[in-house]
Amino acid sequence: MKKNHLIIWIITIIAVIAILTNPNQDRHREVVKSRFNSYILESLKEKNSKTSAQWADAGKTLGNMLGGMFVDQIINNLVSSDNYILFSMTKISWEGKTKTIGFGAFGNVYLIGKIDETLKNGVLDEGK
Repeated sequence: MKKNHLIIWIITIIAVIAILTNPNQDRHREVVKSRFNSYILESLKEKNSKTSAQWADAGKTLGNMLGGMFVDQIINNLVSSDNYILFSMTKISWEGKTKTIGFGAFGNVYLIGKIDETLKNGVLDEGK
C-alpha cells in the first residue's frame, strides 16, 4: 500500500512542477524569434561572405537591426500558443491556416525539426 502512495505522490509532484513551469506565450514567441533570427543571420553570412568593404559591414549591421525589428513584429502577429495546463503547443497562423510547430513543457519550448527545412526551402512557399 505504501508503494502506491509513493507513486501517487511522485506523479502529483511531477504534475505540479509541469503546471508551474509551463511556458507562456511570450516564451514560445521568444524561441521562434531566436530560431528565425539565427536562420537569417546564417543566410546573410553565406550570401555576404565575399564582401569585405567597411561600408558593406555597416550596411549589414543596420540591415540586421531593422530586420530584427521587422521579424519581431511578424512573429508577434503570427505565433501563438495553446495552454493545456501540463504542457503547451506553439502554433503559427498564415493565410487562415494554423499549424502546430512545437510544444512547451517544464520551462522549455521545443520546435519541430521541419522548421529548419521549411526555412531553407522558403518560409512562405506554397504547400509548406
